[in-house]
Amino acid sequence: MRAAKQALLRRLAALAVALTGLHTLAWGWSPFGGSKTEFAEVPLLAAEWSQVQVKAGWATGYPDDLLFEVSSQLPGPMACHGVTIQLTSGKKIDKGFNPRLYVPSGNTKQVGVRGIAKGQMKDFTLACGCWKKPTDTRCGNPARQ
Repeated sequence: MRAAKQALLRRLAALAVALTGLHTLAWGWSPFGGSKTEFAEVPLLAAEWSQVQVKAGWATGYPDDLLFEVSSQLPGPMACHGVTIQLTSGKKIDKGFNPRLYVPSGNTKQVGVRGIAKGQMKDFTLACGCWKKPTDTRCGNPARQ
């Protein structure tokens, strides 16, 4: 019995070492793990917003779910982190997007937020950005360095 317990402990120890090694290898290969990029995410400028179309509204049958449709003609991808909603009562509500809304160049994507009833919204402002190199004025694609 004692020999069986020792054999089991040895197998568990070997498994733990193997899993730790695999975790280390996987983390080292991760695209989030170590390569630096020249690109930095920056808020969109007014000229860049002119290349973005945003529609907002409520889906039929869901009067508390505010939907946004974002179309981008920027030269690179963009990401929206959330929205500030001005209500008809004068109150402002900040809602984050989780996950962020990622819109590749030339594409349209949708996102929704709950808890904003139809007729409550007066105005909204999306918080979006794109990626630029420090020496560049145009949005770029960090995946195509």
